[in-house]
Amino acid sequence: MNPRQRRGALLLVLTSMGAIVVFFAVLTFVGDVGSKVGPMTGVVQFTRDVAALEPIESDMVTVVEVPKRWVPATALHSEKDVVGLVAATAYTAGSTLQTGMLVPRPGVQPGYREVAIVVDAETGVAGKVKPGNHVDIIATVAGDDATPARSEIWVSNALVLEVGLPADVKGSDSAGNFSTSRGVPVTFALTSADALRLAYIESFSVKLRLALRGAGDDQEQTPADKVFLGDRSAH
Repeated sequence: MNPRQRRGALLLVLTSMGAIVVFFAVLTFVGDVGSKVGPMTGVVQFTRDVAALEPIESDMVTVVEVPKRWVPATALHSEKDVVGLVAATAYTAGSTLQTGMLVPRPGVQPGYREVAIVVDAETGVAGKVKPGNHVDIIATVAGDDATPARSEIWVSNALVLEVGLPADVKGSDSAGNFSTSRGVPVTFALTSADALRLAYIESFSVKLRLALRGAGDDQEQTPADKVFLGDRSAH
């Protein structure tokens, strides 16, 4: 074996030894990381921001794999544990769901009544109002020779319990003309006084509308802010 061949053989041996050292170094690093991270487990997280009392649907959550040692004992692991409940408060996207963060759909509390009405499918709901939302119930009343037409908030900050499916609703005007429109049954939790006000205005209003309130908005309007009067001269 000439000197060039000996140098080549020595270089090959050194290269092989270096590869073995690197291999064992990688195995040691992976083992160290694995011992620190540990086994993985799935947890449920929000895919978007969620408002307080917003009903949880399957497209709002996802299950992600995270190290088990970093997961709290109260974490939820399956979509079936959360879908159908509502958020106890507002949460941001990426929040890991835990016991206590979600509660059953609000029901009727002592002192309240469960009241259902039918509102216009387009102007009254328009697909925006969902269970857990708070709304103002606005009624438009026709005027006469003595009083002008007006729009008024008859019930403020009403809690929506349930929103039904749109259906055809038959009605008639003061002249006896029949008409058909699309209506949506909406159920509210109201005090006895607000339930009576709603029953009254539902019978005598031209149309009812729901004004959706923003999350956390519980401000009470002044009496002047609740009524808009039309022009009496137009009658």
